[in-house]
Formats: sequence, structure tokens, C-alpha cells
Amino acid sequence: MLVLEAVPVPGQDIFKLLRARIREASTWNWGNKARTRLKHVQRPNGGYIKIANADGVLVAHVHPKAPADLFYLAEKFTGRLIAWFEADLAAINVQFMADRPPAPKKRRR
Repeated sequence: MLVLEAVPVPGQDIFKLLRARIREASTWNWGNKARTRLKHVQRPNGGYIKIANADGVLVAHVHPKAPADLFYLAEKFTGRLIAWFEADLAAINVQFMADRPPAPKKRRR
């Protein structure tokens, strides 16, 4: 799994800025009602990016459907962050995390 962290300059909340910007964006759609999953318009079945707030720092977990979608989603998301919030960003961190093993299925009796 790929985790992206967008660290804002002091005094900014990049999570709130992103949520406000997605409303008018034509390339990204919300994947759920809670507005925590982003889907790219050109690959609606290519997976999603789950976003969360950590004291103003945007934490994005990339969940691709296929291995090729990992690079596509990460590239598009990182590019949009830089294009939209260049003056508001201090850093973008990329972390490669091991995938969690699937949860065991519960048996029905």
C-alpha cells in the first residue's frame, strides 16, 4: 500500500483546502457520502484514495484495484496537490507500507 502525506505550511489545513477544492474539480469524484474516498473520473473502477486529517496534515492511502492503478492514482493525486496547493504545501511524503493480510472470514453456523 502507498501512503501519501501532504504537510502544509504553518497556519494552513490542507485537508480542508482539498475537500473544498474537490467540489469544483472535474477530474475527481467522491466515492462515498462521508467524502473520504476519492475516485479519478478516467478510471472509476481503478480503485480509490482514502483521505484523512491528522491535525491539518493530509494522509492519503492509495487502494488500487490492479497493480497498474497504483502508479496512475499516485501520479494524478500528487500532481493535483502540487498544481492546486503549491504555495500552501511544505512537503509531500511518500511511504511504502506492507499490505495488511485479509481478515479471516467469519463462519456462519
